[in-house]
Amino acid sequence: MASRRLTALAGAAVLLLAACGQQVASAPAPSSSANAASKTPSATPSPSRSATPSPAPSGVGEGALTVLAPRGFVEWGGNDRKVNWVAPFERESGCRVTYRPWEYVAGNPVNVDTFDVVAAGPDLAGKLVADGGAARIDTGKVAGYSGLPKWTRELVGDHGVPYVWDTTVVAVKDGAKGSIFDADGPVLLRDTPLTIADAALSLGFDNPYQLSPAQLGEAVALLEKKKDGRSYWRDPLQVIEGFAGGATMAQATPYVLGGMADAGLGVTRAEGPATGWVMSWMISARAAHPSCAESWLEWSLRPDVQREVAWWTGTAPANPKACTYKISEDAPPGEAAKQDRVGKLCDEHRDKGVVFATFPALDCGGEAGSCTAYEDWIKAWTSLKEE
Repeated sequence: MASRRLTALAGAAVLLLAACGQQVASAPAPSSSANAASKTPSATPSPSRSATPSPAPSGVGEGALTVLAPRGFVEWGGNDRKVNWVAPFERESGCRVTYRPWEYVAGNPVNVDTFDVVAAGPDLAGKLVADGGAARIDTGKVAGYSGLPKWTRELVGDHGVPYVWDTTVVAVKDGAKGSIFDADGPVLLRDTPLTIADAALSLGFDNPYQLSPAQLGEAVALLEKKKDGRSYWRDPLQVIEGFAGGATMAQATPYVLGGMADAGLGVTRAEGPATGWVMSWMISARAAHPSCAESWLEWSLRPDVQREVAWWTGTAPANPKACTYKISEDAPPGEAAKQDRVGKLCDEHRDKGVVFATFPALDCGGEAGSCTAYEDWIKAWTSLKEE
């Protein structure tokens, strides 16, 4: 979604609530099934079930590509005809794209036969690697990969290519004080087991994503204290609705926070540590079109494409060259404003205090000791949300 859409919706939320006391409807929730189809730029191919443990070298594509990603992170002109980075890829690569809007829901099964590439956050990425569902990528052969910041490459590893990243900050209304986990409410938290790490970080644990059973218990106990005053969001627009409807604190992103500020909601960022996440492209271990998949990874890293993605989604581009992209003197109207917006996004996300998410694992992320598995986090989070 573009910045103008978020600001307009924030303003609309205020006006509607003031006028008739009704809540604004959220954007459609992404399907939790990898098989869910939607309106796509081209017809759905039938993925092969033959095993290909690693992608083929870049070269002549197979002519088709099936892509899974959350809404807004792949645009083909269906929402705004001027926002389209799929059609140029199809023309250049010869790979016809089928895009299926989809977002991973913790605990749900993932069928790797239904896609070639998927945009994965740290929880899905970790699950795919642990289950053998992601192909190992020869990153040295992916054009543009070496120009990415080292920290993003290390976080993602050799089963993915960084795409965008974001942070989770605490937004407060009218100068509300104190911890979001001690507030009486109304309070909004991100609906993901990884929110447990935010509670763990507030307790001072060094690595909030690799918790011992005792540490996990402490973090969950903190979340239990005030759970009656909380609601949980998956769509960022629900944060705007919540503040317009009386919420005092919420987990949000710099993009959402900026949109609410522009709309005059009186919401500011609270001080304190923040967590973050990197979304990466991963190739299915049984990809039917591995060459087209690798072409897609390379395309997604191009500075001009990264610039479009950042502007449209409000996330930070993995490729820093998108932050300083030079537009031509004869660029269409609005391009200068777009680049200014991307530059501001890059500045807003420059926070050295961010603790980035890793996949919770029994082996403590490869270190010595015994931690809690992601399945334990899912069980704890599910129990927290139960009435």
